[in-house]
Amino acid sequence: MLDYCIVGGGIVGLATAYALLKDQPGATLALIEKEIELSGHQTGHNSGVIHAGIYYAPGSLKATLCKEGLRATLQFCDQQEIPYHQCGKLIVATNSVEEARIDALYERAVSNGLNISHVSGAQLKELEPNVAGTRALLSPDTGIVDYTVVANKLAGVIHTMGGSIHTAENICHIDEQADSVSVSSPAKTWTAKQLIVCGGLQADRLARLSGLDVDFRIVPFRGEYFQLPASKNEIVRHLIYPAPDPSLPFLGVHLTRMIDGTVTVGPNAVLGLSREGYAKWSVHLNDLTSCLTFDGFWKLVWS
Repeated sequence: MLDYCIVGGGIVGLATAYALLKDQPGATLALIEKEIELSGHQTGHNSGVIHAGIYYAPGSLKATLCKEGLRATLQFCDQQEIPYHQCGKLIVATNSVEEARIDALYERAVSNGLNISHVSGAQLKELEPNVAGTRALLSPDTGIVDYTVVANKLAGVIHTMGGSIHTAENICHIDEQADSVSVSSPAKTWTAKQLIVCGGLQADRLARLSGLDVDFRIVPFRGEYFQLPASKNEIVRHLIYPAPDPSLPFLGVHLTRMIDGTVTVGPNAVLGLSREGYAKWSVHLNDLTSCLTFDGFWKLVWS
């Protein structure tokens, strides 16, 4: 019997496996992923930003974990010689209303013990000649990395620590007993003392598969980005974000320097017609039906 079984081969599942094996040398662990490759979903479809935690309420778990996560991510990248770049992040205000918003963000960041500084309009023009704004905040610790590279490095370390990784194994059955949990794909069964599910977009279905009566359902939204032409790769030196609007649960359209040197602009947010469909017109009928028959979706639409 295994000590641990982890379902999900994105960066959350891989980081969980790494942390367990690091904390408990000699523990037996299997990580199971339904895709052929690891990090094929959210981990491989994000902007690659290593956030510092500026936006979170002081003292909150999100603020603490984001701050610790930045430190741990950079430490792991240094150990594994993974390329990253702390290019820094500028949150730009363009009027007095937005200036008040970034002042509030500054107080939050200071309360959370983050490295943050005010930037005047003149300083902003020196730092970013192509950006127009009245004032800004600078987070110099914010960085960029390729999280797929991080995930694959984590997988290699997990192997060296004695863990096993099984891809192309779609979980179809979870059976919990008093002292163990059995997890099955069509081809194999794993039995462990503890199961940890890091299933991302399939979290609700995996919870129900284990017999839990969950009242939530994944409603997928997809962020769409544009990539600037190569001739514009030097248009900005930092990550450029707007002062956030507290009435909207998003960070606004921003310019993101990628670790490969390109620059993206976005995102918007559109309803996904497939949980794991990343092309523009991807449709999965089961996912669409699940969304449209969920009361929570319609409450969101009419709120």
